[in-house]
Amino acid sequence: MNRHNVIGSILLILLFIVAGRAVILHLSSESVSPNFPNVMKQYVKTITIPSMRGDILDRNGETLALSTPMVIVGVRNREFTKSIEKRRELAKLLDRSDEWLSKKVDNRPHLRYVKLKDQVSPDIKKRIVALNIEGIEFRRGVRRYYPDGDIISNLLGFTNSKDRGQEGVEKSYNYQLNGYPEKVQVIKDREGKAIETVGLVKRGKKGGDLKLSIDRRVQFIAYQALRKALQEYKAVSGTVVVLDSDRGEVLAMVNLPSYNPNDSSQRRGEALRNRAVTDVLEPGSTMKPLTIASALEYGVIDKDDKIDTSPGRLRFKGASIGEYAGHNYGVVSIEELLWVSSNVGSAKVALKLTPEQLWSTLDKVGVGRVTGVGFPGEVKGKLRSHKNWVKVDHATISYGHGIDMTPLQIAQAYLALAEDGVITPITLLHNDSSLNRDEGRRVFSAEVAKTVRMMLEGVTSNPKGTAKKARVAGYRVGGKTGTAEKLVNGRYKDSEGKSFGHTAIFAGMAPIEDPKIVAVVVVVDPQGKKYTGGWVAAPVFSEVVGGALRIMGVAPQPNNGGEVSG
Repeated sequence: MNRHNVIGSILLILLFIVAGRAVILHLSSESVSPNFPNVMKQYVKTITIPSMRGDILDRNGETLALSTPMVIVGVRNREFTKSIEKRRELAKLLDRSDEWLSKKVDNRPHLRYVKLKDQVSPDIKKRIVALNIEGIEFRRGVRRYYPDGDIISNLLGFTNSKDRGQEGVEKSYNYQLNGYPEKVQVIKDREGKAIETVGLVKRGKKGGDLKLSIDRRVQFIAYQALRKALQEYKAVSGTVVVLDSDRGEVLAMVNLPSYNPNDSSQRRGEALRNRAVTDVLEPGSTMKPLTIASALEYGVIDKDDKIDTSPGRLRFKGASIGEYAGHNYGVVSIEELLWVSSNVGSAKVALKLTPEQLWSTLDKVGVGRVTGVGFPGEVKGKLRSHKNWVKVDHATISYGHGIDMTPLQIAQAYLALAEDGVITPITLLHNDSSLNRDEGRRVFSAEVAKTVRMMLEGVTSNPKGTAKKARVAGYRVGGKTGTAEKLVNGRYKDSEGKSFGHTAIFAGMAPIEDPKIVAVVVVVDPQGKKYTGGWVAAPVFSEVVGGALRIMGVAPQPNNGGEVSG
């Protein structure tokens, strides 16, 4: 009797022992007993079965990301078919070349098992099985799937082949979404192939689901509106942030360009960035309402004051500031200052404040601070100490030059106006429980916040306003345009005096009397003569906020809002 027959006889006997133990092992998590026959221990192995990752859901329970069972295809090297025809058919089903398959297997003769491809669908597995190829081995795997593709990819991120989060929400909340793999004992033959499950070592657990604050419907509307604007103005990139102002919850966060997370070849480069939290910009004139609110709060101006902006330029030692397109607005009220977006008027108001007072207000609304939303790679922007300001800095910071903010920070700052002076924490997670306003921080008095908010309505509704295209039919809305020149190496213009480009911004809220939504639209490098926030970003705001208000069930108000301006 040769050696193989002896081993076979021993295995046959010991299998009866294993069968007697199987029920106990299946019902317990114990490992192989130290008294278990040593020969058998050579063939009983513990293998790991991957767990299913938790789903990511929107605020209404709609699925944004899920894991589906897939198959890992590999070969047992010593048994793998030598048939050229079968190898060719296998390579074709795996979307690989014959040469690739040969190198993958034949160049690794020392390996018992060679993995060929992760995430093969059950349908492809059936077609491979039908080929009846010697040496094929299938193992359990999973694949992450994103139903909405590039519409929300910059926010969600993606997982790797092992279903572990690599970017975005998938990475931030990997600990919650990850499950625990199951470990079982199996009997393997001499070639390492599992031929029978013996028992359970450790029970697995599916990962926890994650409910985001995102509303899938609002996200889609924002994506469509932003994409249309980028195409129309041939812009480089854009961002839309929509907040539930009562809760500080993010209803939509759209970035373009984007990528399809279901296609691994697209997961690279700048398309991966969530620009809403990773890219900074000078917020421009969107800061003017906060300057006015600061001056009202400190009592250095009254809402009925007048400001003389003549002759449309304000000079400092070695520098001067002027109005957009050389305008001279003359004497304006505080309200009109915001409507026409006067740089000179904003600077004169700011200079009534001490540098420390203006800095303190900007610090309180979140300039130079991370929002704490919990997204990887979030940047804090820039707010230099007031101790380092010269007079022209004090003036230009009042209208958003010399500071850097992310789009999400701008949205957070506007919460102070929308929520009667209180900024609630920003979150990407939906909370089904009742609202807790005690968590917020007070920036302005309720009276000041309401006063400035009502002034902002005129920016969209008054004929003098810069954002008539932000109107939403049936609703009273308010906000502020911003048009910032791009800063390159500390300069706004090249050696020939030509601008490096512009960033068009609109930040606003609706309904103005009791805001439910705060939204910020940013469009980077719109081309052509019409590049301002009022022309490029305001129409996106109108479309997004109009759709969001209807989705949230906010009833239109008769005779309010008028027609949407063309």
